[in-house]
Amino acid sequence: MQQTSDQLRSWFRNVEPICAELFNAAHAMCGNYDLAEYALRSAILDVWLQNAGSGMGFRERLRSALRREAFDAALGPGADEAEFTWPGIPSPRDGEPILSLAAQERLETQRLLVLRYGCGLSLRAVNQLTGVSQAKARSELERFEARCRRGLSGQDRSRAEALIARRMKRMLGRPAPGSPQPGQVYRAFEAEAGGAQLTEHRVSRVVTGVLAALLALVCAGAFWLFAVLSQPH
Repeated sequence: MQQTSDQLRSWFRNVEPICAELFNAAHAMCGNYDLAEYALRSAILDVWLQNAGSGMGFRERLRSALRREAFDAALGPGADEAEFTWPGIPSPRDGEPILSLAAQERLETQRLLVLRYGCGLSLRAVNQLTGVSQAKARSELERFEARCRRGLSGQDRSRAEALIARRMKRMLGRPAPGSPQPGQVYRAFEAEAGGAQLTEHRVSRVVTGVLAALLALVCAGAFWLFAVLSQPH
């Protein structure tokens, strides 16, 4: 049964609070705005088609789907030709020291920081997306951690990595200038969800028809066998 617009809108309200985070993560992973937007829409549709509720673990399912779709988009055919549009880490308005230091790094290093600490990717995954060797990525990350520690005091020095990750994740959750608005994302989702439901309905009818035909053949075979066996010898 097709979902109504009200049902779709109600479900999407649970997605809306992390739309900015999902898009920003996809943009860092894909490096290209259009690929990131495609990955975002695909991830939302994928989770919806799984009939996922909005309870515990819902956001993690979205994040996991986003990572899959972003990798597919970033490593898929034609991705190498896509323009690199990721703008880097914005300088924080509040002067937060860790993000301020990160914004001063080269763009390549900024992306490593976001992928590793913000998106939680392994060094191997970072290498796949950026082409930066694991050894070089590790060296850059360790250098940045050391730089952060020099500006921290007391117990904060021993948990510099955790603090960097917290700041990067918080940064991803802030809408970036020019990023897709939730209303725009919803309209695309509503259109794609309607198309997906129509496709599912057609597939279901085809499968039902094939099963019915097979059942008819089985029944015909059974009647023929019964007729043969019941013949007097």
